[in-house]
Amino acid sequence: MSDIWPDNLVEELAYRRCLIFLGSGISATAKNDAGESPDTWGAFLNNVKLKMKNPSEDDKKFVEDMLKKQNYLLALQAIADLCDSGEYSNYLKSQYLRGKYKPSKVHELIKDLDSKIVVTTNFDKLYEGLCHEPEYLTFDYTDTRSIIGSIKAPENIIIKAHGSIDDTEKLIFTAKQYYQAQEQYPEFYHLMTALFLTHTVVFFGYSLNDPDINLLLQFLHNTANSSCPHYMIDKKGNKPQMVKHWKDTYNVSLLEYGDDYSCLESSLEELRDLERV
Repeated sequence: MSDIWPDNLVEELAYRRCLIFLGSGISATAKNDAGESPDTWGAFLNNVKLKMKNPSEDDKKFVEDMLKKQNYLLALQAIADLCDSGEYSNYLKSQYLRGKYKPSKVHELIKDLDSKIVVTTNFDKLYEGLCHEPEYLTFDYTDTRSIIGSIKAPENIIIKAHGSIDDTEKLIFTAKQYYQAQEQYPEFYHLMTALFLTHTVVFFGYSLNDPDINLLLQFLHNTANSSCPHYMIDKKGNKPQMVKHWKDTYNVSLLEYGDDYSCLESSLEELRDLERV
């Protein structure tokens, strides 16, 4: 019996009834040959805000206020609106495409869990680059018909819920872009609701105040069932009030693996081994 992993989650994984979600914390475990990792949300915003063209004092104050409050979606929206589109796109690619980052051991262990469906809100290519075998298929939020067809096929599926860095015009990186995508591709979000209803969702690489999670709350709220919880895997140190709020409101149970991301690798090894028993 594991101190971290509940028996029902191990069983759900073993029977491939889990939907794994990958967030920016998983990408942050990757490194390039220089020992550098992709920017976290906070680091990215603090760097990209320097690209704003002629921001007013009010613009600067608004961005700083949003960063202090960790309202990253509104901060990025304001920053993106004030950037040259070409320079902004180039900066995104420099961070998430040209950094020569390599998948980490954490990426490999998540692949070892052999989930039928892995959804990622990351638009780097780390995970799908690792899953290069023909039995892995990758789609984005514009490919709903293909996703549905592939769910019934034997191949594993990787869904890029916020697009891929290959096409910065299709990235979902701000609240405005998210709501525009909902209007243009409602069938994808209907599919996501169905998947949340029929699968146990496990979030890796997110925190309870992660901006990407904020965009998914409607699915969690609409699919709450206390007898079939979803799970978020995070390091220790979360406020008990927030943990209770997520459980009561979204039916998400928090599983804490240790004090920092260095503990995640050994915890995933344990989960992989439990699943294979």
